[in-house]
Amino acid sequence: MRDYVKSKDFHRHMRSRLAPRFQELGWESQTAGKCSFARGARVFWLQVSQYSNSVMGARFTINMSEGSGPTSDTRILFRLNEADRAIGKALEESIIARLRRPDPDPEIEVVGDNGGTVLVKLGDLPRANSRQWVGPADVWLPYFSKSDLDDWAAFLLPRLERLTAPSSSETIDPQLWAQGFRRLVSFLRSR
Repeated sequence: MRDYVKSKDFHRHMRSRLAPRFQELGWESQTAGKCSFARGARVFWLQVSQYSNSVMGARFTINMSEGSGPTSDTRILFRLNEADRAIGKALEESIIARLRRPDPDPEIEVVGDNGGTVLVKLGDLPRANSRQWVGPADVWLPYFSKSDLDDWAAFLLPRLERLTAPSSSETIDPQLWAQGFRRLVSFLRSR
């Protein structure tokens, strides 16, 4: 069937793909077991949907925590610009398109839009969600195999610096400012 990736394997795989870039940007890898990185009080982490399974595949999103408590969490894929969203939508559609349809393709009951049950072909369940790529929306990236994760990592890597940059409403960690100031003073003294 499909090369389903369990949560712990997802985190291990994505950490191996994203860690070098995060280290270049000054982030430190967090504890083993999760794909998360910290810089000062800011923590970047990948969240897998709790509704993942081998039939529907899985989805993940990216969160940024600015402090303690759930109110400080921000979904950073809201920060994707229009060009990013077009590329992401095309990638999602290509991931869904390369899935093999079950043979035979049975119909199963699912809850429809009006709350009642409807019959849907099993192969039609994992569909691209084009609505999530329009405007500021809660974006979840689908995957069914490690190659899908590689594709999403390739999509994310050139955008990480922009996605993790503090917004104008966020404060910069004073330790980072002091570290930069010390480097500047050291440079000026060496002249």
